[in-house]
Amino acid sequence: MELQGISKLDLKRRNRIQILKVIKENGPISRVDIASSMKITRAAVTIITNEMIEEGVLYEVGEAPVSLDNLQKGRRKILIDINENYKFALGASISDERICIGLTNLNGKILDKTSTDVTPEMTNEDILNYITDSCKNILINSCLDSSKLLGLGVAIQSDMCSKMKVYYKDGKLDYSKVIKVLTASLGIDVICSNLTSSLALANQLPDLSERSGNYAFIKLGNHVNLAILLENEVMHENVFYTNHVEKMIVNPGGRKLEGYPDGSVRAELTRDAIISKYKEVFSQENTPVLWEVTNGNPENIYYKTLWAAASKGDSKTLEVLNNVLQCLCVLINNLSVAFFTKSVILHGFKMNDWTYEYFKKFITDFCGEEVAKKIHLSRVEDNFEFKGGTCSIILDNFFNKGGIDNDQF
Repeated sequence: MELQGISKLDLKRRNRIQILKVIKENGPISRVDIASSMKITRAAVTIITNEMIEEGVLYEVGEAPVSLDNLQKGRRKILIDINENYKFALGASISDERICIGLTNLNGKILDKTSTDVTPEMTNEDILNYITDSCKNILINSCLDSSKLLGLGVAIQSDMCSKMKVYYKDGKLDYSKVIKVLTASLGIDVICSNLTSSLALANQLPDLSERSGNYAFIKLGNHVNLAILLENEVMHENVFYTNHVEKMIVNPGGRKLEGYPDGSVRAELTRDAIISKYKEVFSQENTPVLWEVTNGNPENIYYKTLWAAASKGDSKTLEVLNNVLQCLCVLINNLSVAFFTKSVILHGFKMNDWTYEYFKKFITDFCGEEVAKKIHLSRVEDNFEFKGGTCSIILDNFFNKGGIDNDQF
Protein backbone atom coordinates (compact mmCIF):
# COMPACT_ATOMS: atom_id res chain seq x y z
CA MET A 1 0.00 0.00 0.00
CA GLU A 2 1.42 3.40 -1.06
CA LEU A 3 1.73 5.89 1.79
CA GLN A 4 0.37 9.40 1.24
CA GLY A 5 1.20 12.64 3.03
CA ILE A 6 3.94 15.15 3.55
CA SER A 7 7.20 14.54 5.42
CA LYS A 8 8.28 16.63 8.39
CA LEU A 9 11.17 18.01 6.34
CA ASP A 10 8.85 19.10 3.52
CA LEU A 11 6.46 20.72 6.01
CA LYS A 12 9.36 22.48 7.70
CA ARG A 13 10.68 23.72 4.39
CA ARG A 14 7.24 24.98 3.36
CA ASN A 15 6.83 26.91 6.58
CA ARG A 16 10.29 28.42 6.22
CA ILE A 17 9.56 29.39 2.60
CA GLN A 18 6.37 31.13 3.67
CA ILE A 19 8.12 32.91 6.55
CA LEU A 20 10.84 34.20 4.22
CA LYS A 21 8.18 35.39 1.78
CA VAL A 22 6.29 37.27 4.50
CA ILE A 23 9.48 38.88 5.80
CA LYS A 24 10.62 39.81 2.29
CA GLU A 25 7.33 41.52 1.57
CA ASN A 26 6.77 43.15 4.97
CA GLY A 27 10.01 43.05 6.96
CA PRO A 28 11.27 43.91 9.42
CA ILE A 29 8.29 42.23 11.09
CA SER A 30 7.41 40.65 14.45
CA ARG A 31 6.73 36.97 15.07
CA VAL A 32 3.18 37.87 16.09
CA ASP A 33 2.53 39.53 12.75
CA ILE A 34 4.12 36.63 10.85
CA ALA A 35 1.83 34.20 12.68
CA SER A 36 -1.17 36.36 11.87
CA SER A 37 -0.20 36.55 8.19
CA MET A 38 0.39 32.79 7.91
CA LYS A 39 -2.55 31.86 10.13
CA ILE A 40 -0.46 29.55 12.31
CA THR A 41 0.32 29.75 16.01
CA ARG A 42 2.84 32.19 17.41
CA ALA A 43 4.58 29.29 19.17
CA ALA A 44 5.17 27.52 15.85
CA VAL A 45 6.55 30.70 14.30
CA THR A 46 8.81 31.26 17.32
CA ILE A 47 10.29 27.75 17.08
CA ILE A 48 10.98 28.06 13.36
CA THR A 49 12.33 31.63 13.42
CA ASN A 50 14.55 30.94 16.44
CA GLU A 51 16.12 28.05 14.56
CA MET A 52 16.62 30.29 11.51
CA ILE A 53 18.24 32.92 13.73
CA GLU A 54 20.64 30.32 15.14
CA GLU A 55 21.59 29.35 11.59
CA GLY A 56 22.18 32.99 10.67
CA VAL A 57 19.36 33.14 8.10
CA LEU A 58 17.40 35.69 10.16
CA TYR A 59 18.36 38.19 12.85
CA GLU A 60 16.60 40.29 15.44
CA VAL A 61 16.50 43.94 14.43
CA GLY A 62 15.26 45.20 17.79
CA GLU A 63 12.06 46.52 19.29
CA ALA A 64 9.36 47.97 17.06
CA PRO A 65 9.27 51.80 17.09
CA VAL A 66 6.70 53.51 19.29
CA SER A 67 3.56 54.65 17.51
CA LEU A 68 1.75 57.54 19.18
CA ASP A 69 -1.39 56.62 17.25
CA ASN A 70 -1.40 53.05 18.52
CA LEU A 71 0.17 52.90 21.98
CA GLN A 72 0.41 49.36 23.34
CA LYS A 73 0.79 48.08 26.88
CA GLY A 74 3.59 45.76 27.89
CA ARG A 75 6.74 44.90 26.01
CA ARG A 76 7.09 46.11 22.46
CA LYS A 77 7.27 43.62 19.61
CA ILE A 78 10.70 42.34 18.59
CA LEU A 79 11.22 42.72 14.86
CA ILE A 80 13.13 40.19 12.78
CA ASP A 81 14.52 40.42 9.25
CA ILE A 82 16.52 38.42 6.71
CA ASN A 83 20.28 38.51 7.19
CA GLU A 84 21.29 39.89 3.81
CA ASN A 85 24.85 38.62 4.25
CA TYR A 86 23.93 35.06 5.25
CA LYS A 87 24.80 33.89 1.76
CA PHE A 88 26.08 35.46 -1.43
CA ALA A 89 25.28 34.91 -5.09
CA LEU A 90 27.39 34.95 -8.24
CA GLY A 91 25.68 35.99 -11.43
CA ALA A 92 26.58 36.04 -15.12
CA SER A 93 24.73 37.44 -18.10
CA ILE A 94 25.42 36.56 -21.72
CA SER A 95 23.94 38.85 -24.37
CA ASP A 96 24.97 39.56 -27.94
CA GLU A 97 26.55 42.80 -26.71
CA ARG A 98 28.39 41.99 -23.48
CA ILE A 99 29.17 39.46 -20.78
CA CYS A 100 28.70 40.69 -17.22
CA ILE A 101 29.84 38.90 -14.06
CA GLY A 102 29.09 40.01 -10.50
CA LEU A 103 28.64 39.13 -6.85
CA THR A 104 25.74 40.29 -4.68
CA ASN A 105 24.29 39.62 -1.25
CA LEU A 106 20.71 38.44 -0.71
CA ASN A 107 19.33 41.96 -1.13
CA GLY A 108 21.07 42.41 -4.46
CA LYS A 109 23.76 44.75 -3.14
CA ILE A 110 26.68 44.59 -5.59
CA LEU A 111 29.98 43.60 -3.99
CA ASP A 112 32.10 43.13 -7.10
CA LYS A 113 31.63 43.10 -10.87
CA THR A 114 33.37 42.90 -14.21
CA SER A 115 32.32 42.84 -17.86
CA THR A 116 33.61 42.57 -21.41
CA ASP A 117 32.18 43.22 -24.86
CA VAL A 118 31.16 40.28 -27.01
CA THR A 119 32.98 40.08 -30.34
CA PRO A 120 32.07 37.96 -33.39
CA GLU A 121 35.28 35.99 -32.90
CA MET A 122 34.31 34.81 -29.40
CA THR A 123 33.52 31.12 -29.16
CA ASN A 124 31.43 29.19 -26.66
CA GLU A 125 34.65 28.14 -24.91
CA ASP A 126 35.94 31.72 -24.77
CA ILE A 127 32.77 32.90 -23.03
CA LEU A 128 32.72 30.05 -20.51
CA ASN A 129 36.42 30.55 -19.75
CA TYR A 130 35.83 34.27 -19.16
CA ILE A 131 32.98 33.49 -16.76
CA THR A 132 35.04 30.88 -14.92
CA ASP A 133 38.12 33.08 -14.55
CA SER A 134 36.07 36.12 -13.52
CA CYS A 135 34.14 34.18 -10.86
CA LYS A 136 37.35 32.77 -9.39
CA ASN A 137 38.94 36.24 -9.25
CA ILE A 138 35.86 37.76 -7.65
CA LEU A 139 35.79 35.07 -4.95
CA ILE A 140 39.49 35.58 -4.22
CA ASN A 141 39.05 39.36 -4.01
CA SER A 142 36.03 38.92 -1.71
CA CYS A 143 37.68 36.26 0.49
CA LEU A 144 34.71 33.93 0.01
CA ASP A 145 34.61 30.17 -0.39
CA SER A 146 31.86 27.91 -1.69
CA SER A 147 30.31 27.47 1.78
CA LYS A 148 29.09 31.09 1.67
CA LEU A 149 27.71 30.86 -1.85
CA LEU A 150 24.25 29.97 -3.08
CA GLY A 151 25.83 29.26 -6.44
CA LEU A 152 26.10 30.85 -9.86
CA GLY A 153 23.11 32.00 -11.87
CA VAL A 154 23.75 32.32 -15.61
CA ALA A 155 21.24 34.31 -17.66
CA ILE A 156 21.50 33.80 -21.43
CA GLN A 157 19.79 35.96 -24.03
CA SER A 158 17.66 33.99 -26.49
CA ASP A 159 19.75 35.16 -29.44
CA MET A 160 22.93 33.73 -27.85
CA CYS A 161 21.60 30.22 -27.24
CA SER A 162 22.96 28.84 -30.50
CA LYS A 163 26.47 30.18 -29.82
CA MET A 164 26.34 28.71 -26.31
CA LYS A 165 25.17 25.34 -27.71
CA VAL A 166 21.86 25.57 -25.89
CA TYR A 167 19.19 23.82 -27.95
CA TYR A 168 15.60 22.74 -27.50
CA LYS A 169 14.98 19.31 -26.01
CA ASP A 170 11.55 17.96 -25.11
CA GLY A 171 9.99 21.37 -25.71
CA LYS A 172 12.36 23.47 -23.62
CA LEU A 173 15.89 24.80 -23.70
CA ASP A 174 18.58 22.36 -22.57
CA TYR A 175 21.28 24.24 -20.62
CA SER A 176 23.03 21.05 -19.48
CA LYS A 177 26.24 21.62 -21.49
CA VAL A 178 26.77 25.09 -20.01
CA ILE A 179 25.94 23.86 -16.51
CA LYS A 180 28.29 20.86 -16.80
CA VAL A 181 31.30 22.98 -17.82
CA LEU A 182 30.79 25.70 -15.19
CA THR A 183 29.99 23.26 -12.38
CA ALA A 184 33.14 21.27 -13.10
CA SER A 185 35.28 24.43 -13.28
CA LEU A 186 33.90 26.20 -10.20
CA GLY A 187 32.66 23.37 -7.98
CA ILE A 188 29.43 25.21 -7.10
CA ASP A 189 25.76 24.89 -7.98
CA VAL A 190 24.93 26.45 -11.37
CA ILE A 191 21.51 27.25 -12.80
CA CYS A 192 20.68 28.82 -16.15
CA SER A 193 17.76 30.93 -17.29
CA ASN A 194 16.60 33.31 -19.98
CA LEU A 195 18.24 36.73 -19.58
CA THR A 196 15.18 38.85 -20.33
CA SER A 197 12.93 36.84 -18.02
CA SER A 198 15.54 36.99 -15.24
CA LEU A 199 15.97 40.76 -15.62
CA ALA A 200 12.21 41.17 -15.45
CA LEU A 201 12.18 39.30 -12.13
CA ALA A 202 15.20 41.27 -10.88
CA ASN A 203 13.20 44.45 -11.42
CA GLN A 204 10.36 43.04 -9.32
CA LEU A 205 12.24 41.40 -6.45
CA PRO A 206 12.92 44.42 -4.18
CA ASP A 207 9.25 45.27 -3.63
CA LEU A 208 7.07 42.27 -4.43
CA SER A 209 4.35 43.45 -2.06
CA GLU A 210 3.69 46.43 -4.36
CA ARG A 211 4.01 44.47 -7.57
CA SER A 212 0.65 42.75 -7.99
CA GLY A 213 -0.71 42.68 -11.53
CA ASN A 214 0.86 41.96 -14.91
CA TYR A 215 4.10 43.52 -16.15
CA ALA A 216 5.78 43.79 -19.53
CA PHE A 217 9.57 44.02 -19.65
CA ILE A 218 11.11 45.20 -22.94
CA LYS A 219 14.86 44.76 -23.47
CA LEU A 220 16.36 46.81 -26.29
CA GLY A 221 19.73 46.11 -27.90
CA ASN A 222 20.98 44.47 -31.08
CA HIS A 223 17.74 42.52 -30.68
CA VAL A 224 14.45 43.30 -28.93
CA ASN A 225 13.31 40.83 -26.28
CA LEU A 226 10.12 40.76 -24.22
CA ALA A 227 9.19 39.10 -20.93
CA ILE A 228 5.68 39.09 -19.49
CA LEU A 229 5.18 38.68 -15.74
CA LEU A 230 1.77 37.48 -14.62
CA GLU A 231 1.40 38.25 -10.90
CA ASN A 232 5.22 38.15 -10.40
CA GLU A 233 5.63 34.88 -12.32
CA VAL A 234 7.10 34.66 -15.82
CA MET A 235 4.41 33.65 -18.30
CA HIS A 236 5.17 30.03 -19.16
CA GLU A 237 5.12 30.48 -22.94
CA ASN A 238 7.45 33.46 -22.50
CA VAL A 239 10.17 31.74 -20.48
CA PHE A 240 12.21 30.84 -23.57
CA TYR A 241 10.75 32.67 -26.55
CA THR A 242 11.46 36.25 -25.48
CA ASN A 243 12.70 37.30 -28.94
CA HIS A 244 9.41 36.47 -30.68
CA VAL A 245 8.27 40.04 -30.04
CA GLU A 246 10.46 41.03 -32.99
CA LYS A 247 7.81 39.69 -35.39
CA MET A 248 5.12 42.05 -34.08
CA ILE A 249 4.15 44.87 -36.47
CA VAL A 250 4.51 48.41 -35.12
CA ASN A 251 4.55 50.37 -38.39
CA PRO A 252 2.27 48.75 -41.03
CA GLY A 253 3.91 48.91 -44.45
CA GLY A 254 7.10 50.23 -42.88
CA ARG A 255 10.72 49.14 -43.14
CA LYS A 256 11.44 45.80 -44.76
CA LEU A 257 13.65 43.03 -43.40
CA GLU A 258 13.91 39.55 -44.84
CA GLY A 259 12.08 36.98 -42.75
CA TYR A 260 9.99 39.59 -40.91
CA PRO A 261 6.72 41.40 -41.68
CA ASP A 262 7.07 44.92 -43.06
CA GLY A 263 7.23 47.42 -40.21
CA SER A 264 8.14 44.75 -37.63
CA VAL A 265 9.75 45.41 -34.26
CA ARG A 266 12.94 43.85 -35.64
CA ALA A 267 12.98 46.24 -38.60
CA GLU A 268 11.98 49.37 -36.67
CA LEU A 269 13.16 49.22 -33.05
CA THR A 270 16.46 47.37 -32.70
CA ARG A 271 19.50 49.53 -32.00
CA ASP A 272 20.88 49.09 -35.54
CA ALA A 273 17.48 49.92 -37.06
CA ILE A 274 17.21 53.11 -35.01
CA ILE A 275 20.75 54.23 -35.84
CA SER A 276 20.14 53.47 -39.53
CA LYS A 277 17.12 55.79 -39.57
CA TYR A 278 19.31 58.64 -38.39
CA LYS A 279 22.13 57.85 -40.79
CA GLU A 280 19.69 58.08 -43.71
CA VAL A 281 19.00 61.77 -42.98
CA PHE A 282 22.43 62.63 -41.60
CA SER A 283 24.12 65.60 -43.27
CA GLN A 284 25.42 69.03 -42.35
CA GLU A 285 22.34 70.62 -43.97
CA ASN A 286 19.66 68.25 -42.62
CA THR A 287 20.99 67.65 -39.10
CA PRO A 288 23.37 70.51 -38.27
CA VAL A 289 23.38 69.93 -34.51
CA LEU A 290 23.85 66.18 -34.85
CA TRP A 291 26.59 66.86 -37.40
CA GLU A 292 28.33 69.13 -34.90
CA VAL A 293 28.15 66.78 -31.87
CA THR A 294 29.39 63.85 -33.98
CA ASN A 295 32.14 65.88 -35.72
CA GLY A 296 30.52 64.98 -39.03
CA ASN A 297 31.23 61.28 -38.52
CA PRO A 298 28.16 59.01 -38.85
CA GLU A 299 29.98 56.35 -36.82
CA ASN A 300 29.66 58.69 -33.83
CA ILE A 301 25.87 58.45 -33.98
CA TYR A 302 24.74 56.68 -30.84
CA TYR A 303 22.14 57.33 -28.17
CA LYS A 304 24.09 59.98 -26.26
CA THR A 305 24.75 62.15 -29.34
CA LEU A 306 21.18 61.64 -30.60
CA TRP A 307 19.62 62.83 -27.35
CA ALA A 308 22.00 65.81 -27.26
CA ALA A 309 21.02 66.88 -30.79
CA ALA A 310 17.30 66.30 -30.23
CA SER A 311 17.28 68.28 -26.98
CA LYS A 312 18.74 71.26 -28.86
CA GLY A 313 15.89 71.23 -31.36
CA ASP A 314 17.60 69.64 -34.37
CA SER A 315 14.46 69.34 -36.52
CA LYS A 316 15.34 66.28 -38.63
CA THR A 317 16.75 64.49 -35.60
CA LEU A 318 13.47 65.16 -33.77
CA GLU A 319 11.51 63.95 -36.80
CA VAL A 320 13.28 60.60 -36.73
CA LEU A 321 12.98 60.42 -32.93
CA ASN A 322 9.22 60.93 -33.24
CA ASN A 323 9.05 58.07 -35.74
CA VAL A 324 10.94 55.77 -33.36
CA LEU A 325 8.79 56.78 -30.41
CA GLN A 326 5.61 56.28 -32.41
CA CYS A 327 6.66 52.69 -33.18
CA LEU A 328 7.51 52.16 -29.51
CA CYS A 329 4.14 53.59 -28.46
CA VAL A 330 2.31 51.15 -30.75
CA LEU A 331 4.23 48.25 -29.21
CA ILE A 332 3.58 49.41 -25.64
CA ASN A 333 -0.10 50.07 -26.29
CA ASN A 334 -0.58 46.65 -27.91
CA LEU A 335 1.16 44.90 -25.02
CA SER A 336 -0.90 46.85 -22.49
CA VAL A 337 -4.15 45.79 -24.15
CA ALA A 338 -3.11 42.18 -24.81
CA PHE A 339 -1.78 41.44 -21.32
CA PHE A 340 -3.71 43.92 -19.13
CA THR A 341 -0.38 45.29 -17.93
CA LYS A 342 -0.06 47.36 -14.81
CA SER A 343 3.41 48.52 -15.83
CA VAL A 344 5.81 48.46 -18.77
CA ILE A 345 9.53 48.45 -17.90
CA LEU A 346 12.07 49.61 -20.49
CA HIS A 347 15.61 48.23 -20.36
CA GLY A 348 18.59 49.27 -22.48
CA PHE A 349 16.95 52.40 -23.91
CA LYS A 350 19.66 54.64 -22.43
CA MET A 351 17.26 57.57 -22.01
CA ASN A 352 18.56 60.64 -20.21
CA ASP A 353 16.22 62.87 -18.20
CA TRP A 354 15.30 65.02 -21.20
CA THR A 355 14.54 62.02 -23.45
CA TYR A 356 12.48 60.30 -20.76
CA GLU A 357 10.33 63.39 -20.15
CA TYR A 358 9.96 63.94 -23.91
CA PHE A 359 8.90 60.32 -24.34
CA LYS A 360 6.40 60.49 -21.47
CA LYS A 361 4.76 63.54 -23.07
CA PHE A 362 4.82 61.86 -26.48
CA ILE A 363 3.15 58.69 -25.26
CA THR A 364 0.60 60.74 -23.29
CA ASP A 365 -0.41 62.52 -26.51
CA PHE A 366 -0.29 59.31 -28.58
CA CYS A 367 -1.78 56.69 -26.23
CA GLY A 368 -3.27 58.66 -23.37
CA GLU A 369 -2.27 59.41 -19.80
CA GLU A 370 -3.33 55.99 -18.50
CA VAL A 371 -0.76 54.21 -20.68
CA ALA A 372 1.91 56.87 -20.01
CA LYS A 373 1.65 56.26 -16.27
CA LYS A 374 2.62 52.63 -16.79
CA ILE A 375 6.07 53.43 -18.19
CA HIS A 376 9.14 52.90 -15.98
CA LEU A 377 12.85 52.60 -16.72
CA SER A 378 14.65 49.43 -15.63
CA ARG A 379 16.27 49.58 -12.20
CA VAL A 380 19.06 47.32 -13.52
CA GLU A 381 21.62 49.19 -15.62
CA ASP A 382 23.12 47.62 -18.74
CA ASN A 383 26.51 46.85 -17.16
CA PHE A 384 24.77 45.18 -14.20
CA GLU A 385 22.77 42.63 -16.19
CA PHE A 386 24.41 39.85 -14.16
CA LYS A 387 21.77 40.72 -11.54
CA GLY A 388 19.37 38.68 -13.66
CA GLY A 389 21.55 35.67 -12.86
CA THR A 390 21.92 36.47 -9.16
CA CYS A 391 18.15 37.00 -8.92
CA SER A 392 17.55 33.52 -10.34
CA ILE A 393 19.98 31.75 -8.00
CA ILE A 394 18.67 33.67 -4.96
CA LEU A 395 15.07 32.75 -5.76
CA ASP A 396 15.85 29.09 -6.50
CA ASN A 397 18.45 28.32 -3.85
CA PHE A 398 17.35 30.58 -1.00
CA PHE A 399 13.73 31.73 -1.02
CA ASN A 400 12.31 28.64 -2.74
CA LYS A 401 14.22 26.35 -0.36
CA GLY A 402 13.42 28.21 2.84
CA GLY A 403 17.06 29.12 3.33
CA ILE A 404 17.97 25.44 3.74
CA ASP A 405 21.29 24.28 2.27
CA ASN A 406 21.18 21.24 0.02
CA ASP A 407 23.41 19.32 2.45
CA GLN A 408 21.78 20.64 5.62
CA PHE A 409 19.53 17.62 6.05
